[in-house]
Amino acid sequence: MKSQLKKTILQAEPFVDAREAAYTMNLPMYYLTNAAQRKRMAIPHYHIGRMVRFKLSELEAWLSARSEEDNHA
Repeated sequence: MKSQLKKTILQAEPFVDAREAAYTMNLPMYYLTNAAQRKRMAIPHYHIGRMVRFKLSELEAWLSARSEEDNHA
């Protein structure tokens, strides 16, 4: 049981800040730092206290879904 818990903890994806997410995903910084923009574009994010953090895998999935929507339009 403990070994499964350790594997889960080790495999957990870290949160990143807006700067790292914007740089890694090649997105404009204001998409991630502006609350109205995040809401309008439905960007997946987390509030941790007063900080906003992101998971890169969720941003990648969001970008993929967004590009598919653009292709169908």
